[in-house]
Amino acid sequence: MIDAVLFDAGGVLLMPSPEELRRAVAPFGAVPDDERCRWVHYAATREVDRGGRPDWRSVDQYVARELGVPVERLEDALPAVREVYEELPWVPARGAASALLALQAAGYALAVVSNAGGTMEAQLATHDICSTNGDASARVAVVIDSAVVGVEKPDPAIFHLALDAIGVPPERCLYVGDTVYFDVNGARAAGIQPLHIDPYEACEIAGHPHVRRLDEIVDALVDPVG
Repeated sequence: MIDAVLFDAGGVLLMPSPEELRRAVAPFGAVPDDERCRWVHYAATREVDRGGRPDWRSVDQYVARELGVPVERLEDALPAVREVYEELPWVPARGAASALLALQAAGYALAVVSNAGGTMEAQLATHDICSTNGDASARVAVVIDSAVVGVEKPDPAIFHLALDAIGVPPERCLYVGDTVYFDVNGARAAGIQPLHIDPYEACEIAGHPHVRRLDEIVDALVDPVG
């Protein structure tokens, strides 16, 4: 039984901007389309999971290479790729706002737990995905941003901050994330049921549930027999 759904932000509710990624790699002769820019995010999370720990330099190199930057120009492209991920605003993921509204309407408590840079609550509100007041979007109990609270996934302590805010036992919560290392492992350590969103079926690690789209979660929780 599930009473609350907690969400990662990056890769679940927000995505790196395809336009900004394309602009970042254009000086190096790369011209990826929007779909390639979306795909590379999930392929990069697979690289983190393969290594069993984050090596962000290697991940940035992987992103640049898969977007079409020649091997001899990878080092030159890294600052521009890193800027897109770490400094520039992200854009809404497909179906994010509608999925949260549907879950809220069905009575589920909602929260966000994200490794982020201090602006996640504002970004989600700006895009009308969710906010703590729910004025123009789904209402969430809290947006936990690692840069604000001083603890990062996969440390279970960051999940417990959200659990305290929503007042739901961990075993009655679902956490939706896009990595095994940060999200599946972190949620399990906190006693929360993990769900891995993997639109391109890139994950190579078994033993946990996957979905390709957010509306699959809505279908399962809101209308499980329809």
